Amino acid sequence: MMMRKASVITVLLLVMLAIFPLQRADAIQVGDTVSLTWAPWNTGASGGEFTVSDYATKTPLFTTFCVEPNEYFYIGEKLTVQSVGTSIMYNGGSTPIALNSLVAYLYHEFAHNSWNVAGIFNYADAAARRADDLLLQQAIWQLQYGGANESNKFVYYAIYQSQNEGWTGTGDIGVISLAGASGNRQDQLALVPEPMTLILLGTGLIGVGIFRKRMK
Repeated sequence: MMMRKASVITVLLLVMLAIFPLQRADAIQVGDTVSLTWAPWNTGASGGEFTVSDYATKTPLFTTFCVEPNEYFYIGEKLTVQSVGTSIMYNGGSTPIALNSLVAYLYHEFAHNSWNVAGIFNYADAAARRADDLLLQQAIWQLQYGGANESNKFVYYAIYQSQNEGWTGTGDIGVISLAGASGNRQDQLALVPEPMTLILLGTGLIGVGIFRKRMK
């Protein structure tokens, strides 16, 4: 009987994996220490694309964009991950605000290299990517805090393409809240496991546990 239950759980897990494939998430969690440096395409202006690296090893982890325009940090300084979720520490204060769904959609498209309209973002050409980085950063801030201008191609894309795809919520996108010993704060976008991924993992562990118990 126990073997049959384990088999059923395994089959269900495989079916769910086929419907909801596991998402790649950035390897970062609360308590980690990281540093931020300009990505090669960042002009050194406010915002833009940054590289998140492990502070101790200097290993690059992923590239990201600021989601809060009124926070500051020093390039290369040691920053500790305070939280990973869907809340932004507004102006570095104590009152969080929710991550905008369209901002999450834009970063999802960027992070997965999956823009669904040809030519929307240029990953290959350095000059074109630098220009797109600036536009994308502006779109993120406009959508998050109001004043979105559809003449920005990324604002336009977020509004209409997300509707075509049926995007809701924040999907596999979250916010990492960073703090430095200097008192500096930063909120950056990152890929995080979706709730369905956690459910799948939990179900798999239960199935393995039942199987092992039966084998004993």
